[in-house]
Amino acid sequence: MTFSQKQKKTLELLLKKYESSKTYNKNNEITQSFSILPEKIFPDYTNDFADVDKIHDFENDLEVLEKMELVAISKKDDRISKIAAISTDENWNKIRQILGVKDKNTRLKEEISFYSAIYDDLDFDKIAKDFCRQQIERLEVGKKAQFFQEEAEKIITLLNYILKNKNEILERELSISILSNSKAWEEKYKKKILKILRQNERFASLVENCEDEKEADKVILEECNIFSNPSYVYFKGSGTITFDNGNCISLFSDIPLALSSAAINKITAFEIIDKKIMTVENLTSFNRIKKSDIFFIFLSGYHNSAKQAFLSKIFRQNSNKEYYHFGDIDPDGFFILDNLRSKTQIDFKAYKMGMAELQKYSSYTRPLEENDLRKAKSLIAKEKYTEILDYMLKHNVKLEQEIISWKEVSNKVTKFHE
Repeated sequence: MTFSQKQKKTLELLLKKYESSKTYNKNNEITQSFSILPEKIFPDYTNDFADVDKIHDFENDLEVLEKMELVAISKKDDRISKIAAISTDENWNKIRQILGVKDKNTRLKEEISFYSAIYDDLDFDKIAKDFCRQQIERLEVGKKAQFFQEEAEKIITLLNYILKNKNEILERELSISILSNSKAWEEKYKKKILKILRQNERFASLVENCEDEKEADKVILEECNIFSNPSYVYFKGSGTITFDNGNCISLFSDIPLALSSAAINKITAFEIIDKKIMTVENLTSFNRIKKSDIFFIFLSGYHNSAKQAFLSKIFRQNSNKEYYHFGDIDPDGFFILDNLRSKTQIDFKAYKMGMAELQKYSSYTRPLEENDLRKAKSLIAKEKYTEILDYMLKHNVKLEQEIISWKEVSNKVTKFHE
C-alpha cells in the first residue's frame, strides 16, 4: 500500500512522541496516550477559507489510518479535533515499517557505534575524532547528533581530508574529489565544516584578529592549503631559482615573475643577489615600487604555514641579507609584520610604516574602525609597536601603503631609503 505524505507525517509525529516518552523507556508507572492536533499536519485545516477538496482528502487519509486501527480520530462539530495513536508494540512496529525506520534505541546504538568506530581509528585527525566524541556524548544523554548519519559521514570525511592535506587544492576540486559534485562543497558543507574548525583551539590564534567569519574562513582554508583560486607568490629582483628537477630560472629586477604554490614547493635552492629582501603587503604597491638592490616578494593572501616555511627556506640560503616588510600603516599591517617575525623567526624591519608617513600623508589618512581599535589594543597589551600604535589611537588615523608607493617611487629606480 502507498501512503500519502500527510499520512506519513501523522505517523512520524506520533512515533516521535512515543519514542520520546517515559513509556518507551520503560520507566513510567502510568498509561500514557499519544496524540496530535490535525493542524500539525495540515496547518489550514481549521481555516474557513481552506480548500474544501484538500480538507476532504486529508480527512480521508486519516480515516484510512483509523480503519487500519493505527489511530483513533476524535471529532467536534464534524471536524477532526484530535488524532491519537492506538499504542501497542505491534502498532509501533507497523508504523516503523511504513516509515522505513528502525526502533529508536536500535538507531541510537548504531549511531554511537558509527561514531565510536571513527573515534578509535588511528587514521583520523584529532579534530575529526573530537567531533565524533561530541556526537557520542550528545547521543548518550538523549540528544540528537548534530547531523543525520549520512551527512555526518561526508562531514567527517571532508574534515579528515582537509586537516591532513599537504598539497594545494582548489575548492571545486575538493568538492569533486570527496563529494563527486563540484558545487556540493559550497552549497551544503562549507559553512558546516568551517564552523567546526573555527571553534577548535588549533585555529584560535589564526582567527582571533580576523574582522569577520568570511576572513576567518579564508585564513583557515588557506592554512590547510585549500584555495578558491590558485595561489601565487610574486618576485621582483635579481637572483636564481633551482627546482628539484634541476631546472633553473634567472630573475631580474625589471621582469616580475609569479610562481604557483605548487611550483614553490619544488624549489630546492633560491639564491638572491640583491643585498636586501622586502615583503610587500599589497599587489598594487609591489607593482609600483622600484628600488635598486632590493629583492621584492609579494606573498598574495594569508601568510599560511607553507608560505612561512618558504620564507624560512629563503632565509637559510640568504641569511646575510637585510630583511624588510612594507605594509599598510594600520593595526592589521603590524599584525602581519608581527606574524611574519614570529612565525619565520626572521628579523623583518618595518619599511616606511611610521609616524613620519602618517604625518606626511595626513590628508590621505582614514579614521580607525572598531576592528582596528581591537587589534591595536591587543598588540599594545603585548608591548609590541606601542609608539606607532599609540600615535594611531591618539590621532585616530591609519594609512594604506599604496599612497606611499605611488607618491615616493617614480618610474626611475631610486636608492633605498628606510
